[in-house]
Amino acid sequence: MAAYRFHLIMVTREIIDVHTHVWPDKIAVRAADNIVNYYSLPRQGDGSIEGIFRGASGFDNLRFVISSATLRPDIAHARVGNDFLIETAKSNARFIPLASFHPDIPFDEVVLELERCKAAGAKGIKIHSDFQRFYIDAPNAMEIYKECARLALPILFHVGDKNTDFSTPKRVCNILEQLPELTIIAAHMCGYSVWDEAEKYLIGAPVYTDTSEALLGMDGKKLYELIDRHGVERVMFGSDYPLWNTDFAFSQIEAIGLSEQEKSLVYSENAKKVFGV
Repeated sequence: MAAYRFHLIMVTREIIDVHTHVWPDKIAVRAADNIVNYYSLPRQGDGSIEGIFRGASGFDNLRFVISSATLRPDIAHARVGNDFLIETAKSNARFIPLASFHPDIPFDEVVLELERCKAAGAKGIKIHSDFQRFYIDAPNAMEIYKECARLALPILFHVGDKNTDFSTPKRVCNILEQLPELTIIAAHMCGYSVWDEAEKYLIGAPVYTDTSEALLGMDGKKLYELIDRHGVERVMFGSDYPLWNTDFAFSQIEAIGLSEQEKSLVYSENAKKVFGV
């Protein structure tokens, strides 16, 4: 797909894009390509900091929640990734950083890392268990999610993969049932590529979600219906940069017919509540 640029005179509405990924320049394109190759999707961005701004040049009041998943059960690896995101946010107020962990890192080391990241400015956690290769409701992961709840760190979970059952909506439902105190964000309208299962287990449940990738599996009318059924107060705007640029994702959500009040919630107010910004 050719790169898409969304041109307006200027979007002045407050926007928080809650689902973006960035990496250091030396690995950004490789990391972005790993994602699109796994999902057999195109990409509009290159995974870099400069690229995320190129894909959002028409906005006057825009912030990005930035994240990446810790892929190896190695605390040093986790710290490097977390430090990059936290330091990137410290250098530019438009970024809101999430940290990450792998549940196979020793428990005490993970807890110390969570506490360190929160003190340094992390506003939540990102988990992509399909890439991290663990069942999202595994017992050792659940013990760490309890610590996230204790620290008031919401978790943005990738949910749904037609090729694996690591991150199914049903497994996320298991987490919700066992840890109702945890703030859960079930990404991709509660279940990328498995939206029937998402409707069965998570739509309408007390979890947050984001709009990223949803229009790959449904039309705008269906997405509006799911937002209405789930509760617009628990839905947030997300692009999944670098797969899609923020401007393109915004143009898609603008077309589904949200009211002004609904747009205010989806584009920024819900995210401010969830991430405390």
